Amino acid sequence: MVTSNIAKMRLFHLTEKIFQGLSPSRSSKAKQYERNIPIINIKDIVDGQVQLNALDAIPVDYKNVDKYVIHSGDVLVTCRGTLLKSAVVPEGIDHSLITSNLIAIRLNGSLDPVLLSAFFQSPTGQKTLLSNVRSSTMQIALTVSDVENIEVPVAPLETQKKLAGLITAANNCYSTTIESANLRREIAYNIVHNFFIKPDEQPTEGKCE
Repeated sequence: MVTSNIAKMRLFHLTEKIFQGLSPSRSSKAKQYERNIPIINIKDIVDGQVQLNALDAIPVDYKNVDKYVIHSGDVLVTCRGTLLKSAVVPEGIDHSLITSNLIAIRLNGSLDPVLLSAFFQSPTGQKTLLSNVRSSTMQIALTVSDVENIEVPVAPLETQKKLAGLITAANNCYSTTIESANLRREIAYNIVHNFFIKPDEQPTEGKCE
């Protein structure tokens, strides 16, 4: 696909809000609060998707961390560490938090979140992001200002819809395939493990002494 005629815009023109997440040192001051809120860190972004099954939760005073709260459709990108990762916040974890290792981008409707995340995962997007890294230790050190000032390609909305649909379908297929493969693997190992159990060690059901 030829992209030379696609317009580029600075990201801050396409957003409602861009913010960095909550610092762990700040959250530690809220230990007296009983309410635990899920928080997303770098480890929770795998293969371009947020993994919901192992999110940490921290006690916070919710009214004091409102500016760190994410919404479904926000785009996350790492701003610290050694790996550039990106994902779109899925439905079901609204009002969760992100750590200070991540920056959240809330778009204004001019750019599809799926496409922005895909751009950040592409060689071109990663080169664009890394061009703003000032660290000499191979560590990523991006600021909100760095991210909001990068230029991103903005295709017509109809084209965006088709491209985002392609990515979403591929991600759904990938997730289903992985789940099926894991299930087959679990079944196979259970069969083999049961083979090694001696007859007198086999579990009994409904047996009364």
